[in-house]
Amino acid sequence: MTFFDAMPTDWIDPGETAALEVDDWPVGIANIGNEFFGFQALCPHQGTRLAGLPLDGGCFVTCPHHSSRYDVRTGECVKPASDGFNQDLLTYQTRVVDDVVQVEL
Repeated sequence: MTFFDAMPTDWIDPGETAALEVDDWPVGIANIGNEFFGFQALCPHQGTRLAGLPLDGGCFVTCPHHSSRYDVRTGECVKPASDGFNQDLLTYQTRVVDDVVQVEL
């Protein structure tokens, strides 16, 4: 695994997420109180984009298609989809180096 530069730390405010391509891989980055978390950009259910949606409840992102709700810090599916689908998101290790968020892929 290697860390790749993803974005400057000031690119998204706390409570927001961003959709990025990191080494040609779709990744979501969440800013929770200026701590950054990497997560699977697309819902594992039907591929709906999660990255770029606002956080709710401080650390959750909700799929607009079937209402699955995920904790972006851990990837845990805390609310299954309306049709019963229940799968966690992949998460990615992050770190900040010289005001740049890096993601391990």
